[in-house]
Formats: sequence, structure tokens, C-alpha cells
Amino acid sequence: MPNGSRRAARRLAMPELPEAMFLESVRGLVRADRDWIPDAEEGSLYLRPFMFASGAFLGVRPSSQYVFAVIASAVGGYFKGGSPSVSLWVTREYVRAAPGGTGAAKCGGNYAASLIAQAEAIRHGCDQVVFLDAVERRWVEELGGMNVCFVFDDGSLQTPPLSDTILAGVTRDSLLRLASNIGVTVREEPYSIEQWEADARSGHLTEAFACGTAAVVTPIGSVKGAEGEFTIGGQSIGPLTMRLRSALVDIQRGAAPDPYGWVELVD
Repeated sequence: MPNGSRRAARRLAMPELPEAMFLESVRGLVRADRDWIPDAEEGSLYLRPFMFASGAFLGVRPSSQYVFAVIASAVGGYFKGGSPSVSLWVTREYVRAAPGGTGAAKCGGNYAASLIAQAEAIRHGCDQVVFLDAVERRWVEELGGMNVCFVFDDGSLQTPPLSDTILAGVTRDSLLRLASNIGVTVREEPYSIEQWEADARSGHLTEAFACGTAAVVTPIGSVKGAEGEFTIGGQSIGPLTMRLRSALVDIQRGAAPDPYGWVELVD
């Protein structure tokens, strides 16, 4: 099991699957479903390992029995609007996770908590929702199903620091490593929604993007909330966003060398 999955299992009082078993289950499904992988540039075979309690007991306690499975689906681009960037809605009413909760675990409850806010975003004509911290309601944490990064006019990149309310996404980690290795200054520091707007309006913030397994790297063009709306970098795809996306996707697709050991060829 990858480190993130092991941490999630521990937080949810579930057993940690042996790594060899986890990897072989993924390999086996890829072998079985390889013909379903789309040829399109944006296409891929999306894999979702998951685990649920299956013990026969009526009550509230960790289960004595679990089922582990992997499902696969042929997918295209995550966002379907056709725009080069996505729009975000800042929710002030709802939070995704609170300190001490399960925000850092990959569990269904986190997505369930985001659905009403995501529906709110769609009603306001936005693609995704921005969640703020549960205490002060001002610090940017993550989007409904992905992490968020910011690029400034000095070429540096910043993202909110990991905590028990932010998921340690593998795409986020990969992009931070890629950015560091091409000489980009990377900061993991808190960033307020007020500062986000001020930096976007002044031009200090030049790019912002969402990142995740399904979203990969998706530029953010505009942010809307009850207090108003602002745009980022003319709503175009910024050069660092494009460079990082290309670097990651080229490694994933075998078009570039993989010095990190991220890719495994399944025969």
C-alpha cells in the first residue's frame, strides 16, 4: 500500500494492506483491462483501489473483516467545459474538514462533505469549490477533490502546507518535486483568500492551478464568492502550469525519462 493509503487506513481504524498484494492487484487489473485504455491524448485508464468494512455486526466499532478491491474506468479529461481554465466558487458556509478529523485520509466521507458546496458552486456557474479552514474561514486549504497551487511573478510556486485537514495528494507531491528540480522556488505556506484576491488584482499572482489524480494539472482562471469575483493571469494557461503539466504527463505516458521511479511497465 502507498504511504498515503497506509496513513488513511490507520486513521480510519482499518488494516494496512501488504504492499506486494496492493501492487499485484493493480497490475492484475491493468493486464485484464489494458484494451480499454483510450488512445486519445486526454484519455487514460483510471484506477481506484478501495476498502470497506464487511464484518457482520450491528454497532459502532472497527470491523473484524474488510474487503479490498480495485476498479478501473476508461476516462477522458476531468473538466468537460472545453475552457482552457476552470472557475472556482469560495464557500463561506461549508468546510471540507476540521482539525482532528479525516481530512488527510482518502475516504468517502470527505467527498460526501463536499457535495453540497460543489452544488452551490455549480449554481453560481463555477466548475469547482474552494474550501477554507474550519477555524478562521480565511485560509485556503483545497478544492472539492484536488489540491491547489499558486505561481507568482518572481517564478516561485506556493501551496498550502499539509495538515490533518488537507490530503497529501500524490500529484501534488510529484509536481513539487518536478518544480524543485527545474529550479523553481517552492514554498508550503498558508495563503489566505484575501491575499489570493489582492495578489491576483495586483499581478503579483500570475498563475494558479488545481492538481489531482483525475484533474492532473488544470489552470484556474477565475474565483467567485459572495464578496465578488477576480481573475488570474488573464484566464490563460500560464507557462509554469503548462511546463509542469507537460513534464508530469510525459513521464506518465513514457514520452520522457522517469528518474524518480514513479512509472512501472506492466507486461
